Amino acid sequence: MTIQAIAPNGWKTAKGYAYAIRGADRLSVAGIVSTDPTTGELLAPRDFAGQWSQIWRNLGEVLDAAGSSFQEVTTLRIYLTDLNAYREAVRDLGKPWRAAFGDHLPAITMVQVSGLVEPEAQIEVEAEALVKEVG
Repeated sequence: MTIQAIAPNGWKTAKGYAYAIRGADRLSVAGIVSTDPTTGELLAPRDFAGQWSQIWRNLGEVLDAAGSSFQEVTTLRIYLTDLNAYREAVRDLGKPWRAAFGDHLPAITMVQVSGLVEPEAQIEVEAEALVKEVG
């Protein structure tokens, strides 16, 4: 089996890790935060809903680069630094969620953590997805 590192075209080079790893028909996506993928700059640092929206755009680019899509996502792990911020913004989170996933419902674990590596990030998402085997 061949393991392939995935990086969307135009994204800033990842150092010390891969954005995603594809092996056979599986894709593992590293933690995604709300950065501008071309500069690495965090977008919407104090806007929970803005970070939420950017994360799904970023994840969509990684999935596309790997030959997958939101419809093939099997698992999400969502890390939040403030569960109350999530609850307060929940009405604003549905539209970008539905734009990404439609009616598809992956298995989801959501946990509150004391902090993330990117200090102003409020959300980080890891994903697992299926991909079609090449060849």
